[in-house]
Amino acid sequence: MKKDIHTPDGVLCTETLALCQRLIQTPSVNGIDDELHLAHMIAAFAREHQLDVEMTALEGQRPNVLVRVGPQNVDAGLLLVGHMDTVPVGELAHWTHDPFGAEIDSGHLYGRGAIDNKGGIAAALGALVLLKEKAAGQLKYPILLACVPDEESGATGRLGIKYLQETGKLSGQGAIYVYPDLHRMAIGHRGVLRLKLTAHGRSFHTGGLVWQDAESSLNAVTGMSAALLALESLTFKSQPQPSIFARYHTVLTPTLVQGGAGISIVPDHCEAFVDIRLVPGVSRQVIESGVNQAIADVLSVRPKLHLEVEEVTYIPPTVIPEDSVIIQAVQQAVGDVCGKPPEIFVSGPANESYLLNEYGIPTVTLGPAGQGAHAVDEYVEVDSLYQALEVYARVGLAMGEGE
Repeated sequence: MKKDIHTPDGVLCTETLALCQRLIQTPSVNGIDDELHLAHMIAAFAREHQLDVEMTALEGQRPNVLVRVGPQNVDAGLLLVGHMDTVPVGELAHWTHDPFGAEIDSGHLYGRGAIDNKGGIAAALGALVLLKEKAAGQLKYPILLACVPDEESGATGRLGIKYLQETGKLSGQGAIYVYPDLHRMAIGHRGVLRLKLTAHGRSFHTGGLVWQDAESSLNAVTGMSAALLALESLTFKSQPQPSIFARYHTVLTPTLVQGGAGISIVPDHCEAFVDIRLVPGVSRQVIESGVNQAIADVLSVRPKLHLEVEEVTYIPPTVIPEDSVIIQAVQQAVGDVCGKPPEIFVSGPANESYLLNEYGIPTVTLGPAGQGAHAVDEYVEVDSLYQALEVYARVGLAMGEGE
């Protein structure tokens, strides 16, 4: 790789930081705001710097923004991906900085989305500008940035990555999902299986003789409680799996419960959700069999209860080979910029990289450092924003040159 990419100059750093602040100041909370205004802001920045821009959407108010540098009509060397939506702010009183103020304090830029995922998007855009200014003529393959909507609703990719793949607009010999941080590179993640349980019983007045003499299994809340406790106690023996998953195992967690109609009414209905984190060593079929048997055991002693199980989300565990070209390129770039290659790991939480891996685009996660994703006082480290910009540009040049 030619050493034409160096630390970005002060003007580009200033522009990238200002863009990141504007992105944070533009709310894009999933379920409350759409991503349209944010998408137009990203597109405007790209056009101002003579980058190729395309906006495309399955749903008009929730577009994807594709930004490209390099030759046309050729599949991308590097694909950069970031999602534009954020989680909610939560309890505003717990924040010490305005979640949409984009305030800078002691080298930290605060706000919802600062590292999940707006800081990474700003750094990626800065990287494309740097490549255009310093190395556009060296690129045999373009660098593509995909800014996608609706990740925080469950990482299904329906409006973003899946839609882009189905419309033929997604490509890359390797990809970086711009999650934090620069010192740890995720090359895979545990999967997720989420189930909705619905229990049906029968309502009675709690003070009536009819209920006193009735079958107790008609209480939907206690029946659901028995089912959740049975599921929580399940364990699964793992078969051989990649060593990088050694610290992880299957975890089943009941998370939401709602039931009952009144304080003096036997509940005839109860709903609950169960979150199951998956590892490669335990198959989906084994888990489903265990769940079904646990439910059957509960119903065998509660014969009047009806209990339905519905799949809500399925994201498979995923991991890419440790000798993948994208991993090597990132290790080299981070070593050059930060002085030390990043640690390789797999993530407990899942993300949309599983989709890209399924499409044949080996994907890692790497981005600016910070803290507070999905928590209060989320921030990105300003200096790390500039480092991520340079790392992305170096990886882009390595992948774009086809070395």
